[in-house]
Parts: sequence; C-alpha cells; structure tokens
Amino acid sequence: MVLKLPELAEVALQFVGPGGVMAVRPVPDPQSIARAKRIMGNGDTGVWTGTIFEAPVDLSPEFMFPVRPINNLNNTRTERFCIRRRFAPAVTDLKTIAAYTDGACASNGLAAPRGAFAFVFNHTSDGVQAWPLENKGPTGEVRTHTSNRAELRAVIAFLKFRVWWGEGWKRIVVISDSEYVCKGATTWLRNWARNNWRTAASTPAANRDLWEMLSDLLGTYAECGCEISFWAVPRSCNTQADAAAKAACRLENSDLFAHVNGILY
Repeated sequence: MVLKLPELAEVALQFVGPGGVMAVRPVPDPQSIARAKRIMGNGDTGVWTGTIFEAPVDLSPEFMFPVRPINNLNNTRTERFCIRRRFAPAVTDLKTIAAYTDGACASNGLAAPRGAFAFVFNHTSDGVQAWPLENKGPTGEVRTHTSNRAELRAVIAFLKFRVWWGEGWKRIVVISDSEYVCKGATTWLRNWARNNWRTAASTPAANRDLWEMLSDLLGTYAECGCEISFWAVPRSCNTQADAAAKAACRLENSDLFAHVNGILY
C-alpha cells in the first residue's frame, strides 16, 4: 500500500533550493492551527513547548511506527515511519509520523570533547543524517561540546531539515532516549523561561541558545497546524540514530553553526 500526500487544492511554496522545490504545502486549516497552538502552549511566557507522546505500555517505536512507502511531490516513492492504523483514533486521530534523534559526545566532560548528532526518518540511505557538532552556536559564541547539547542539536536539525508539515502531517513524534531533550522540550523549557532562564537550583539554564531556537521552531510548526510530540524511549530503541551520531564524532567539527536542508527525501 502506498500512502498519498494530500490533494493540493490550495498550495503555498515554502522553499526552493538548488535541486528544486523543497516543499509545497497545503494551506493549513484554521482548526488544525488553533489546536496545535493551544496544545503547544500558545507561546505563553515567550516560549513554545512540545507535547508528551503517551504510547501504550510495552509497545516499541518500531511496532507503533512501521516504515511505509508514500508518494512524494515529484511522483517518486519515499518512506516515512507512519503510525500503525490500529492506533487511530485510540492513540491519535491525526496524520502522524515519527523520527529518531540522538546525539553523542566523545570525551564528554573531559578535555577536547567532540560532539555529533543524528536523526533517522526512514530506512533509505538518505534517511539517516548525521553531522559533527559545530564549535559555535547560532549566536556565534563558542560553545563547549556536551552530550546534552548534541542531543538537543539533533532535534533542531531534524525539524529544520525539511518542511515536514508540507507533506500534510498534523503530528510529528520525535523519538529520543534523552530525558534532557524530552522533559526539557515539554516541561522544563517553560519553567526556565518563567524563572528568567534559571533552573530550579537557581543556576543558569544550559544551552539557552539552542533551547530558544527549538522554541521558535516549535512555534513555527504550531502556527502551521503541526503538533510536535516527544517520546522518551530506552536507548535500546534508538540504536540506529545512536550509532550514526557516534560515528559522526570522528568527523572534523565546523566552527560555524549551519542547517542542512533535504530536498524531497
């Protein structure tokens, strides 16, 4: 079975790259936008947060989100991790996909740490993306590599890689084995913002530059009618992204913070 993208009665071009149109999205309907904005916090306290994906007990991500072929916008086939039909509407009645993210840091907490990050959105060769962590953050300041920073960077890289809502998805589940990412993106982020970006222990919240960037991205998705959820899983359920991130730790790090955009993968 091949899943078809929505009929594009009304469309808006999102990005055009050197390889062509990166996404053509249906104009989001007002109900989807209102729902996503409400459930992701409406930008209260100046930040947006994701939602917690509540999976049935003892079910693996592989079982809940099997890989499915879809027809892409250029009439070629690709793959996505789509929610199994038996879980709609019991778990969600939204058109939902998932992706795996992870980060790694060699010599974490020691001298000369080397971080990297990865995400997996299908089983093709292009569906596994991994890069070394940049030495500078989005503000241009030099940042120490840590595993937490690499894990957070992986989520940002995935959300920036494509205009995912352009495929008509109403919910995207980020699968991660990082408590820092999953609790941070759904709960701690808003608490830090309320507390002038300080933790419950009154220390400055680490990686504020990346958290603010993630918040902005979550707001963009909400305003386009696409909910971002986070599912915390055991490390054994995230082996492919973990291996890709660890392998990328051996690559040379770039100084400049940059995004990589995928064209119709």
